[in-house]
Amino acid sequence: MGPASAKPCELNVETTPDTKLRSDNPSGGILRRASRNLAFLAGGKSISGLLSLVYLALAVRALGVDAYGQLILIYAFAQLVSAVVQFQTWQPILHFGTPAIAEGRHGDFRRVVRFSLGLDAASALVGMLVVGGGIWLIGPHIDLSPEIMPLASAFGIAVPFMIAGSPNGLLRLFDRFDLLLLEDNVEAVVRLIGALAIFVFGGGLAAFVLVWALSVIASGSTCGFLAWREIRRRRVWGTNPTPTPALPIKAQFPGIWSFVWSTNFNSTLKLTRTHIATIIIGGAIDATEAGLFRIAQQIAEALAKPLKLMTPVIYPELARLAAARDFALLRQFNRRALMISSLGALGGFGLLAAIGPIILDIIGGDQADGAYTVMLLLSAGALIRISAFVLEPTLISLGHPSVALGIQTVATVVYLPLLFLMLPWLGFNGAGFAAMTIAILTVVLQFAAVTFWFPSTSASCSQSVEGVTP
Repeated sequence: MGPASAKPCELNVETTPDTKLRSDNPSGGILRRASRNLAFLAGGKSISGLLSLVYLALAVRALGVDAYGQLILIYAFAQLVSAVVQFQTWQPILHFGTPAIAEGRHGDFRRVVRFSLGLDAASALVGMLVVGGGIWLIGPHIDLSPEIMPLASAFGIAVPFMIAGSPNGLLRLFDRFDLLLLEDNVEAVVRLIGALAIFVFGGGLAAFVLVWALSVIASGSTCGFLAWREIRRRRVWGTNPTPTPALPIKAQFPGIWSFVWSTNFNSTLKLTRTHIATIIIGGAIDATEAGLFRIAQQIAEALAKPLKLMTPVIYPELARLAAARDFALLRQFNRRALMISSLGALGGFGLLAAIGPIILDIIGGDQADGAYTVMLLLSAGALIRISAFVLEPTLISLGHPSVALGIQTVATVVYLPLLFLMLPWLGFNGAGFAAMTIAILTVVLQFAAVTFWFPSTSASCSQSVEGVTP
């Protein structure tokens, strides 16, 4: 950390109501702006979270826990594959697109977007093929019935619509978090309508697989359309040429490939831990236990959603502060964000501990009662991570994505053997203990890394930080 007497960098910026707010109460101003975006997302995500619990209850009641477990195993495999093959293209769009838009370099901005879209397209093709073919290999080992295998393979068609990093990043860049609500809500509404129709008229597991696929397609299509409409509305895709069209992308944007690979591996490791547990439980135990685990996981995720939303909301703000090299304000904001998110996490866990049995009974009846312990363990793990949500985006914004990647690598290397060790001993509750243990380890490592690598507030405004300046 820098010395207390150091002066923050002085920036020559135009005075606006927003900058005045920052000067009067800087971190409070950013928190208020982030809170405005969070209010949009929290309102919509709360609705989608409630809808998800309703369609979850309908699916479990209509199918039973065993068939619901098969549905979740198919979906978890598609999510796992998409997590592995996709690049987190929203991150380079924010990291390199933010200064390009701010400086009026629309040609550079368009090139970053094209680069990101190309990565999305390649990932979508690979993911579709892997899911379509891979399910035939893994299906018999994770308790999938033979009659559902053809439809499970066809679910690969929906995978390209899971890979919407570029349109998602564009909406974040343009501060249109209100539009991001539609993507999640569209998916929830399609599933709710489909689940209700099947519950009333019948249809079985095959019908639910079809509804889940349609919901993914509808959600991804909505996000893409809204991002395209926003680009046209802002007229940043005009005739302004790229200043150096002959340069390779890595020459025009130094560090872009290392940034992309680091953030990709980082996200892959985190998402893999989320989805692979369901698949491992299906293989090591059976589809029924996988279904109960997913019920607990979905309740935990619904609880954590309002706090989890802070990461995409705050990343653009951190990217702007890092680009402006306003490290004193960045430090002040980190402290306030950690305090607020920790208090929110504690309150959320207390609420779930009190009403969890009621929610489980509504969703799955007596069958779901056994998921209470693992639900609390998963919730504790999720809320521990979310209470320190600001740490990893801070590392990436400061130009240290490789450090964030290293932390996630360590966490995954520890998690997988811990999971295999605990499952035979504690059943699916072992997966909950493993998740909570890894959450604690991850937060401790992230806090140590931010403390060690945080620049001094006396750093010159012209000093370069790896990956911060494009």
